[in-house]
Amino acid sequence: MKKAILSLASLVLFTLSTFPVRADSVLTTIEIGNGSGGTGGVAANPATNKIYASLSGTNEIVVIDGKTQAIAARIGVGSPVGRLAVNLKTNRIYGISCDFNTESCSIVVVDGRTNSVTTTIPVVSGITLGLQGLAVNPVTNLIYASDADNQQYIVIDGETNTVETRVLVFSQPAGIAVNPKTNRVNVVGGGFPGGIQVFDGATNTQVAIIPEDFGTEEIATNFRLNRIYVTNDDGSLIVADGATNQNITQLPTGTFPHGVDVNLLNNKVYVSNENSGNMTIIDGNTNQVLQTLPIPATSPGTVAVNLATSLTYVADFSSDKVVVLQP
Repeated sequence: MKKAILSLASLVLFTLSTFPVRADSVLTTIEIGNGSGGTGGVAANPATNKIYASLSGTNEIVVIDGKTQAIAARIGVGSPVGRLAVNLKTNRIYGISCDFNTESCSIVVVDGRTNSVTTTIPVVSGITLGLQGLAVNPVTNLIYASDADNQQYIVIDGETNTVETRVLVFSQPAGIAVNPKTNRVNVVGGGFPGGIQVFDGATNTQVAIIPEDFGTEEIATNFRLNRIYVTNDDGSLIVADGATNQNITQLPTGTFPHGVDVNLLNNKVYVSNENSGNMTIIDGNTNQVLQTLPIPATSPGTVAVNLATSLTYVADFSSDKVVVLQP
């Protein structure tokens, strides 16, 4: 496990030095769909310097070159895809696709080398909420999807593309995130009561429940600091300690914070505020709000930091745009 973690750290350009913390600004806005619907999800692969954005209006995953910010490819997936996740070791991209007309969901698997769909993994889900969260552990090559209708998370083997197990959770699961260093799976309970449910990734047994207020939604982890970050509908970001499974603090954000991601190179945390049209940027070392940055997005949604460049990508639910932030 130690060698695997060190390999992972090297692959994401991880160093123990702390990069200077500077104010962020908007670098550019990328139109990926010519007015063809909102951008559902965004994810980055720092190993290849590629960014992936889902465009539900055209049933595509759009590939963005992280060096030029130009569209490098369009991948037709045959169905609307929302949230995305990347395995930077296998160069596989995963997308959630739910069709409520047929009462079915699936995980679309894309080969990042050929920009083609390799398979679609059917997942039995409900017709109300479907699959909500998606995460990858590159060390174990396992993919995790949270199933809100059936109150469970689903574990998929990245080698065989098959469902390995289903794990019941106590509350309606929303976001899901993995700490690859500790092999902990963190699931946000989006129902009532809210909470962060912590599971052992090796055994899928529950380790702890961190109680939270109702309205917890999305989650990200920082394996350098062993921190957990969860957005709350009341306009705040919850910071929890992954070692003690206790809350550390709760920081103010904008209205209806949605997406959250972490820059492991400088420990900055990026929170998109869907109803405020801005970003809350936090220093993860001090748990202090650094800035509130207005961005040209109507409904800022999912967030992805590209560790190859330290650029941050923000999807806009209400348009076909991806906003790029620079430190």
